[in-house]
Amino acid sequence: NVYLTGLVRDKQRRKMSKSLGNSPEPLQLIEKFGADGVRVGLLLSASAGNDIMFDEELCNNGKSFANKIWNAFRLIKGWEVAEIVQPESSKVAIEWYEAKLQKTLLEIEDHFEKYRLSDALMSIYKLVWDDFCSWFLEMIKPAYQQPIDKATFDKAIEMLEANLKLLHPFMPFLTEEIWQYIAERTPKQALIVAEYPVMTSFDEKLIADFEFASEVIAGIRTI
Repeated sequence: NVYLTGLVRDKQRRKMSKSLGNSPEPLQLIEKFGADGVRVGLLLSASAGNDIMFDEELCNNGKSFANKIWNAFRLIKGWEVAEIVQPESSKVAIEWYEAKLQKTLLEIEDHFEKYRLSDALMSIYKLVWDDFCSWFLEMIKPAYQQPIDKATFDKAIEMLEANLKLLHPFMPFLTEEIWQYIAERTPKQALIVAEYPVMTSFDEKLIADFEFASEVIAGIRTI
């Protein structure tokens, strides 16, 4: 199968060319936004069959996403771990995120089969930014200056690693670096050769119940 991408055009819809001088220097973009930031910015805007209207702000969005992932990793690694009882709320949070991860994995596989690379990345983007960072980490994080139980901490690392596996085809540099920071690994344990997450059954009701609860919480916050 041959996959043809759309053309990358400038904001005036002109084809990029040396003679027009409207083609950005890739190495300068990488220096400013990071290689993965540039990749993500372009991929998120590359909907199947359409040309890309290039804007540096796209790359900036990619850079912001990379920073979000780094900050999530730093938050988890900054927690003090103790052999204490796991709160019931953390158990539920873990069960919910595992189900959400499986549902997203199903969506991603469907997008890949249809060569909708932008949609696959957007599904992962929402999973990491909204579900993992905005909800999951907030639900399991310990109270101020208190330790986190080891069972929850281990699961948080496991879920972070699963996220990195999903992100790796899109953000290879950032994800491999964080993967190596999480634990000491041999070359045979590198992320690039790690086993991709396997699809299993998941609890749709748990996801639906959480969506209802999150809507209520978001509504209360808004008020």
